[in-house]
Amino acid sequence: MISLSNVSKIFRSGFSSGDPIVAVDDVNVTVKDGEIFGVIGYSGAGKSTLIRMLNGLETPTTGSVTVAGNEVSKIKGARLRKARQEISMIFQHFNLLWSRTVFENISFPLEIAGVPAGQRKKRVEELINLVGLDGREQAYPSQLSGGQKQRVGIARALANNPKVLLCDEATSALDPQTTDSILDLLVDINKRLGLTIVLITHEMHVIRKICHRVAVMESGRIVELGPVLDVFKNPVEQITKTFRPAGDRT
Repeated sequence: MISLSNVSKIFRSGFSSGDPIVAVDDVNVTVKDGEIFGVIGYSGAGKSTLIRMLNGLETPTTGSVTVAGNEVSKIKGARLRKARQEISMIFQHFNLLWSRTVFENISFPLEIAGVPAGQRKKRVEELINLVGLDGREQAYPSQLSGGQKQRVGIARALANNPKVLLCDEATSALDPQTTDSILDLLVDINKRLGLTIVLITHEMHVIRKICHRVAVMESGRIVELGPVLDVFKNPVEQITKTFRPAGDRT
């Protein structure tokens, strides 16, 4: 479903004397169809740059990125816009339209795609039921809790039936109980829809709760990769050991 081959991203300073910043350094990884794949690392590890290359928001300096059969690192314009219909994203701070209701927020990507009004209404109602927001259709974001806002974000991301869902620190702004409810929802969506999910986070709890495999990033590189239990039960790198709960460290 997703393949990154020898991917690097270098940001160059606008000043001739500035040193280039290597945000992602020679990454090779494959994400299987229907997998929940986690990427964990501290701030500055390169996680956000990596995930932005999956939907073409960033272009790799070298290497190739293929998602759902499209080499997003090479296409532009209309072809890239079409490819992005199969790649949706949810964010830490929800990115909702504050002047629109829950129903209108979820409907927005369908409007952009030119879906007829009757079909939009049916699809939005299905999604509201899927994410557990029945009765809140006419509420505005300011009237919702953090967890409810993220449920709107998830529903909106699913509107066009994507094949891949990217989650950029999607639970970092939520309390622990709400985080668990959102993670449970993502697992349910993964099972019901067969959706491939890539989730980046700095929270070990998130990885342990729902991910099948995990990549540990440090200084732009993937330093460990494998099934979640294997990676954190037998960590090799010091950075990986720091993510284990204190009681598990030796």
